[in-house]
Amino acid sequence: MVIRNMLFRHISIVGTGLIGGSFALAARRYGIAERITGVDSAAVLKEACARGIIDEAETSFDSGRVCEADFVYLAAPVGGILSFLRTRGKLVRQDAIITDSGSTKREICRAARETLPGGVVFVGGHPMAGSHHAGIQYADADLFRNAAYALVVDDANPGSSDAVRKVEEVVNAIGAVPVHVTTEEHDRAVARMSHTPQLVATALACAVARRPNEADLRLAGTGFSEMVRLAGSRWSVWEDICRTNADEISLALDDVIGEIEAARSSISSGDFEELGGAFELANNLVKTR
Repeated sequence: MVIRNMLFRHISIVGTGLIGGSFALAARRYGIAERITGVDSAAVLKEACARGIIDEAETSFDSGRVCEADFVYLAAPVGGILSFLRTRGKLVRQDAIITDSGSTKREICRAARETLPGGVVFVGGHPMAGSHHAGIQYADADLFRNAAYALVVDDANPGSSDAVRKVEEVVNAIGAVPVHVTTEEHDRAVARMSHTPQLVATALACAVARRPNEADLRLAGTGFSEMVRLAGSRWSVWEDICRTNADEISLALDDVIGEIEAARSSISSGDFEELGGAFELANNLVKTR
């Protein structure tokens, strides 16, 4: 899908790593904006410019000037997004739309309501796409293709509906599938669909790492590799997620722990009827995906 009439004059992307860089590439491919600038470290911005991912560095926020971008995309980790909103949010121009790609939504949307100046409309967002790899070197214009993309609908702010429709048009243009949710619905769902899988993968990898045995690892097949792939993710990213969605993650982990304890009980007692039922229930879920 190529947009013939540009939606924005100037996009500024805060955090030009995997997500931000991929968004910039997709935005450029589909003609979403005339100009794209970026906020990141000097080294990252140099590479982003050299690769044509952005046009130039965005210097307004560091210099204390109002940013002229009419669309601001926050692609930093959750803690970085919160910090930006609280310290630089007032430098967003008053007719701009600002959105984010943060993995949790309640605290981010609350911070946006509390800190952004009047006239700026915030639309919470979260692309359900990514990788255990990080960095601009992995940026890919096709990263979002066919991926669900959460957009927060704020019923308490009817004035945001036009901005939501415009961000939804961007999401469709980059090949993603918009899904409208509230902040509560989002954080509850991702705790189960994204955050708990990460923690389960990490736990499995730790269970092996704490009792290292080279003979065992020589027998590790694709099943083990697929299960622990997420364990390569960075704690610097996941710490913010765990802190800002602790309640929902805890509830989701309780459910998983209950299933594991039930499996252990079946195996220990030799009564496999319940475990067989669990396999059948799990198989049915997999078949629907």
